[in-house]
Formats: sequence, C-alpha cells, structure tokens
Amino acid sequence: MSKHPNPHQKMCPWYESAETFGAPDIKWCEETICHWVSEPANTWSNLLYLVCAFILYKWAKQNGQKEMLWFAPAMFLMGSFSFFYHMSNFYISQAFDFIGMYFFVFWALVLNLRKAQFITRKMQRPVMISLSLIGTVAIHILYTNGLKLQFIIVITVATLIALEIIAKKKSNPHRHFKYLISGLSTVFIAEVFSLLDLKRVWCEPTNHIIQGHGIWHIISAIGLTIAYKHFAQEDYSQQIIN
Repeated sequence: MSKHPNPHQKMCPWYESAETFGAPDIKWCEETICHWVSEPANTWSNLLYLVCAFILYKWAKQNGQKEMLWFAPAMFLMGSFSFFYHMSNFYISQAFDFIGMYFFVFWALVLNLRKAQFITRKMQRPVMISLSLIGTVAIHILYTNGLKLQFIIVITVATLIALEIIAKKKSNPHRHFKYLISGLSTVFIAEVFSLLDLKRVWCEPTNHIIQGHGIWHIISAIGLTIAYKHFAQEDYSQQIIN
C-alpha cells in the first residue's frame, strides 16, 4: 500500500509492520537502527510532553476548569503516540502521531469556536469527535495520494488564529494574547529545528542522543504549555453562550 521506502532492514523488529501497514511519508535525519527503538533520539525526546501533561492537569485541577482538564490527557496522548511513532517508524504509528496532535489542537479549536459564538457548550464534544474523525480520514486520503500529512495541522492552526480574532471582537475585547503569542513563537522556533533536520541542514544520522526533530519535541512541549495559559484565562462556565 505504501509509496514510500521501508526505513527498516529485513529481519529487524518493525520491518514487517512497515511492509504490511506502509512506511511513513517522511524520513527524519536520524538513522533507523535495527532495534525495537528504531529512532532513539526522536523517541526519548517525547518524554517532556508527558511531564507537561501532569503540569497542565495540576493547573486545571487547581483552577477548577473543566474545559481545561482535557488538555492534560491530550498532551499525554500526543507525547505517547509520538513516542510510539518514532520507536516503530511505520505508517499506522505515524497516523496515531497525528491523531495525538489532533486531540490537543482540535480541542483548542473547539474552545475558540465557542468563544467566537459559533457553537454552544453542549456541542463541544460532538464537534471535537467530528473533527477528529474527519482529520483521521484526511490522513489516509493525503497518504494514499502522496500528499504531506502536515498540511492538516497547518490549516488547523491558521483557523485557530482566525477564530481568536473573531472571538476577541465578539466575546472579550479586553482579552490579551501574550501567552498565545509567546507559545506560538516558541512552537515556531521548534519548527525551525525540525525543518533543519528535515532538509538535512543540520544532520548527524548516527547521533542517537539529540536530533533537530527531537529538539522540536522538547521546545514545542514548552510552547504548547505556554499556549495553554492563554486558554485558561477564560472562564468557560460563565460564558453567555452555553
């Protein structure tokens, strides 16, 4: 089913999985080793997502914000799925990597849809589930047609920013954006390291301690944690549209 080369050698742990379910559509700089952890640097660097997930959970519980609680398991799943993807390096695990990102980014999108008064509180979960299902189908459509899966996240973030502008006008004109700007700026810096890795500008394939894409994991975890503070400034239980 795959149009992409199998990154694993024959007789290696994940070779058959990539043959059966397809190879990922992208190959990061780190060499794929013949081991159960096929990309060590890109795998261990996801652990900070798990740490940040517990931080978000603690913050949300302290503030009693039900809507914000979801960001904690979303961050945890995002890190766990990314960990598994770089550990195994085949298409299905890559798809779950994107689904993990959906859980975090789509929930932020849903909250912005509510702030912009496009949906009610009761519609939050159905819309979240619908977006995740559509996004999952989109992954396979893009993959089978040789298109980059990363386009989905780019479109979602652009929509998120547009909704922020609408929400500011409709629900809270005094709302500040310092955490969102700081968080997205941090994620942008992380993306620079990822692109340096992808384009082989900074590339040491045999370095299994740190890689450019691994740095993306570390810095983006920090950036998303900062961005969380932006959404936490809203008291969703008190919004007019509920």
